[in-house]
Amino acid sequence: MLWLDSQVTVAVQAPRMREAMGASAVDRAKAGDVSAFRELYASHHRQVTRQLNFLVPRADLEDVVQDVFIEVFRSIKRFEGKSAFTTWLYRVTVHVAMKSRRKHTRSRLDIVEDVPEQVDERPRPEEVSLSAERQVRVEALLEKLSPKKRAVLVMHDLQGVDAQTIALALDTNILTVRTRLFYARRELEALAKTDPALEEFFQGGES
Repeated sequence: MLWLDSQVTVAVQAPRMREAMGASAVDRAKAGDVSAFRELYASHHRQVTRQLNFLVPRADLEDVVQDVFIEVFRSIKRFEGKSAFTTWLYRVTVHVAMKSRRKHTRSRLDIVEDVPEQVDERPRPEEVSLSAERQVRVEALLEKLSPKKRAVLVMHDLQGVDAQTIALALDTNILTVRTRLFYARRELEALAKTDPALEEFFQGGES
Protein backbone atom coordinates (compact mmCIF):
# COMPACT_ATOMS: atom_id res chain seq x y z
CA MET A 1 0.00 0.00 0.00
CA LEU A 2 2.90 2.31 0.69
CA TRP A 3 4.10 1.90 -2.89
CA LEU A 4 0.58 2.61 -4.24
CA ASP A 5 0.24 5.70 -2.08
CA SER A 6 3.55 7.03 -3.35
CA GLN A 7 2.48 6.48 -6.96
CA VAL A 8 -0.79 8.34 -6.37
CA THR A 9 1.11 11.20 -4.75
CA VAL A 10 3.48 11.44 -7.71
CA ALA A 11 0.54 11.40 -10.17
CA VAL A 12 -1.22 14.19 -8.30
CA GLN A 13 1.89 16.32 -7.93
CA ALA A 14 3.16 15.86 -11.51
CA PRO A 15 1.03 18.65 -13.09
CA ARG A 16 2.03 21.01 -10.29
CA MET A 17 5.68 20.12 -10.80
CA ARG A 18 5.44 20.80 -14.53
CA GLU A 19 3.75 24.14 -13.87
CA ALA A 20 6.46 25.03 -11.34
CA MET A 21 9.17 24.18 -13.86
CA GLY A 22 7.43 26.35 -16.47
CA ALA A 23 7.09 29.24 -14.04
CA SER A 24 10.77 28.87 -13.16
CA ALA A 25 11.75 29.08 -16.83
CA VAL A 26 9.64 32.23 -17.21
CA ASP A 27 11.21 33.84 -14.14
CA ARG A 28 14.71 32.98 -15.34
CA ALA A 29 13.93 34.31 -18.82
CA LYS A 30 12.69 37.56 -17.27
CA ALA A 31 16.02 37.80 -15.48
CA GLY A 32 17.86 37.50 -18.80
CA ASP A 33 18.73 33.79 -18.74
CA VAL A 34 19.20 32.81 -22.40
CA SER A 35 18.94 29.08 -21.68
CA ALA A 36 15.54 29.66 -20.04
CA PHE A 37 14.31 31.47 -23.13
CA ARG A 38 15.43 28.52 -25.24
CA GLU A 39 13.44 26.26 -22.93
CA LEU A 40 10.33 28.38 -23.48
CA TYR A 41 10.90 28.32 -27.23
CA ALA A 42 11.21 24.52 -27.29
CA SER A 43 8.18 24.09 -25.02
CA HIS A 44 5.82 26.49 -26.79
CA HIS A 45 6.96 26.46 -30.42
CA ARG A 46 4.26 23.96 -31.40
CA GLN A 47 1.56 25.92 -29.56
CA VAL A 48 2.46 29.15 -31.35
CA THR A 49 2.67 27.44 -34.74
CA ARG A 50 -0.78 25.91 -34.24
CA GLN A 51 -2.27 29.24 -33.17
CA LEU A 52 -0.85 31.01 -36.20
CA ASN A 53 -2.34 28.46 -38.57
CA PHE A 54 -4.84 30.28 -40.83
CA LEU A 55 -3.95 33.65 -39.22
CA VAL A 56 -1.01 34.20 -41.56
CA PRO A 57 -0.17 32.87 -45.03
CA ARG A 58 1.49 29.48 -44.92
CA ALA A 59 4.56 30.87 -46.71
CA ASP A 60 5.07 33.30 -43.83
CA LEU A 61 4.31 30.90 -40.99
CA GLU A 62 7.81 30.06 -39.76
CA ASP A 63 8.95 33.68 -40.12
CA VAL A 64 6.02 34.88 -38.03
CA VAL A 65 6.67 32.18 -35.41
CA GLN A 66 10.16 33.61 -35.02
CA ASP A 67 8.72 37.13 -34.90
CA VAL A 68 6.49 36.01 -32.04
CA PHE A 69 9.43 34.74 -30.01
CA ILE A 70 11.45 37.83 -30.80
CA GLU A 71 8.58 39.86 -29.34
CA VAL A 72 8.41 37.51 -26.35
CA PHE A 73 12.13 38.00 -25.76
CA ARG A 74 11.72 41.78 -25.90
CA SER A 75 8.56 41.91 -23.78
CA ILE A 76 8.82 39.11 -21.23
CA LYS A 77 10.06 41.45 -18.50
CA ARG A 78 6.64 43.11 -18.65
CA PHE A 79 4.86 39.81 -17.97
CA GLU A 80 3.49 40.28 -14.45
CA GLY A 81 2.05 36.82 -13.90
CA LYS A 82 -1.54 38.03 -13.47
CA SER A 83 -2.58 35.38 -15.98
CA ALA A 84 -0.99 32.13 -17.11
CA PHE A 85 2.10 32.49 -19.27
CA THR A 86 0.33 30.59 -22.07
CA THR A 87 -2.49 33.16 -22.04
CA TRP A 88 0.00 36.02 -22.27
CA LEU A 89 1.87 34.20 -25.05
CA TYR A 90 -1.39 33.71 -26.97
CA ARG A 91 -2.04 37.43 -26.79
CA VAL A 92 1.45 38.21 -28.09
CA THR A 93 0.98 35.66 -30.88
CA VAL A 94 -2.28 37.17 -32.06
CA HIS A 95 -0.96 40.73 -32.01
CA VAL A 96 2.14 39.78 -33.99
CA ALA A 97 -0.02 37.93 -36.51
CA MET A 98 -2.35 40.91 -36.89
CA LYS A 99 0.46 43.28 -37.86
CA SER A 100 2.48 40.84 -39.92
CA ARG A 101 1.91 41.06 -43.66
CA ARG A 102 4.61 39.50 -45.79
CA LYS A 103 7.66 41.40 -44.64
CA HIS A 104 10.64 40.95 -46.93
CA THR A 105 13.19 42.17 -44.43
CA ARG A 106 12.89 40.71 -40.95
CA SER A 107 15.01 41.29 -37.90
CA ARG A 108 16.52 38.12 -36.50
CA LEU A 109 17.92 37.18 -33.14
CA ASP A 110 20.72 34.62 -32.88
CA ILE A 111 19.04 33.34 -29.74
CA VAL A 112 16.12 32.08 -31.84
CA GLU A 113 18.16 30.75 -34.73
CA ASP A 114 20.48 28.82 -32.42
CA VAL A 115 17.72 26.77 -30.81
CA PRO A 116 18.43 23.09 -31.59
CA GLU A 117 16.06 21.80 -34.24
CA GLN A 118 14.67 19.05 -32.04
CA VAL A 119 11.05 20.16 -31.94
CA ASP A 120 8.76 17.51 -33.40
CA GLU A 121 6.92 19.28 -36.20
CA ARG A 122 4.71 16.33 -37.15
CA PRO A 123 1.03 17.22 -36.59
CA ARG A 124 -0.85 15.31 -33.95
CA PRO A 125 -3.99 13.44 -35.05
CA GLU A 126 -6.30 15.99 -33.40
CA GLU A 127 -4.56 18.79 -35.33
CA VAL A 128 -5.37 17.32 -38.74
CA SER A 129 -8.92 18.53 -39.36
CA LEU A 130 -8.65 19.65 -42.97
CA SER A 131 -7.12 18.01 -46.01
CA ALA A 132 -4.14 19.83 -47.51
CA GLU A 133 -6.19 20.78 -50.57
CA ARG A 134 -9.09 22.12 -48.53
CA GLN A 135 -6.73 24.04 -46.25
CA VAL A 136 -5.28 25.88 -49.23
CA ARG A 137 -8.81 26.82 -50.33
CA VAL A 138 -9.77 27.98 -46.84
CA GLU A 139 -6.61 30.07 -46.52
CA ALA A 140 -7.37 31.76 -49.84
CA LEU A 141 -10.85 32.75 -48.62
CA LEU A 142 -9.63 33.88 -45.21
CA GLU A 143 -7.12 36.20 -46.87
CA LYS A 144 -10.10 38.14 -48.26
CA LEU A 145 -11.39 38.98 -44.77
CA SER A 146 -10.13 41.92 -42.77
CA PRO A 147 -7.40 41.00 -40.24
CA LYS A 148 -9.70 41.59 -37.25
CA LYS A 149 -12.54 39.49 -38.63
CA ARG A 150 -10.17 36.76 -39.76
CA ALA A 151 -8.52 36.58 -36.33
CA VAL A 152 -11.83 36.18 -34.51
CA LEU A 153 -13.22 33.59 -36.91
CA VAL A 154 -10.04 31.51 -36.96
CA MET A 155 -9.69 31.51 -33.19
CA HIS A 156 -13.35 30.74 -32.48
CA ASP A 157 -14.45 28.46 -35.31
CA LEU A 158 -11.21 26.74 -36.32
CA GLN A 159 -9.23 26.70 -33.07
CA GLY A 160 -12.10 26.37 -30.60
CA VAL A 161 -11.15 29.37 -28.44
CA ASP A 162 -13.99 30.79 -26.35
CA ALA A 163 -15.18 34.37 -26.83
CA GLN A 164 -13.88 35.60 -23.47
CA THR A 165 -10.34 34.38 -24.18
CA ILE A 166 -10.47 35.96 -27.64
CA ALA A 167 -11.57 39.25 -26.11
CA LEU A 168 -8.60 39.15 -23.74
CA ALA A 169 -6.20 38.28 -26.55
CA LEU A 170 -7.45 41.11 -28.76
CA ASP A 171 -7.84 43.60 -25.89
CA THR A 172 -11.53 44.14 -26.61
CA ASN A 173 -14.91 43.06 -25.21
CA ILE A 174 -17.05 39.99 -25.84
CA LEU A 175 -19.74 41.95 -27.69
CA THR A 176 -17.17 43.16 -30.21
CA VAL A 177 -15.84 39.63 -30.61
CA ARG A 178 -19.32 38.24 -31.31
CA THR A 179 -20.11 41.08 -33.72
CA ARG A 180 -16.90 40.49 -35.69
CA LEU A 181 -17.57 36.75 -35.68
CA PHE A 182 -21.10 37.25 -37.01
CA TYR A 183 -19.98 39.41 -39.94
CA ALA A 184 -16.89 37.27 -40.62
CA ARG A 185 -19.08 34.18 -40.95
CA ARG A 186 -21.48 35.97 -43.27
CA GLU A 187 -18.66 37.18 -45.51
CA LEU A 188 -16.91 33.81 -45.54
CA GLU A 189 -20.11 31.90 -46.30
CA ALA A 190 -20.78 34.26 -49.21
CA LEU A 191 -17.27 33.71 -50.53
CA ALA A 192 -17.53 29.94 -50.03
CA LYS A 193 -20.58 29.69 -52.28
CA THR A 194 -18.19 29.53 -55.21
CA ASP A 195 -16.75 26.28 -53.80
CA PRO A 196 -19.31 23.57 -52.85
CA ALA A 197 -16.86 21.69 -50.60
CA LEU A 198 -16.11 24.80 -48.54
CA GLU A 199 -19.75 25.91 -48.51
CA GLU A 200 -20.62 22.65 -46.78
CA PHE A 201 -17.73 23.05 -44.34
CA PHE A 202 -18.63 26.58 -43.20
CA GLN A 203 -22.41 26.55 -43.21
CA GLY A 204 -24.37 26.70 -39.98
CA GLY A 205 -21.70 27.78 -37.47
CA GLU A 206 -22.89 28.44 -33.92
CA SER A 207 -21.61 31.24 -31.71
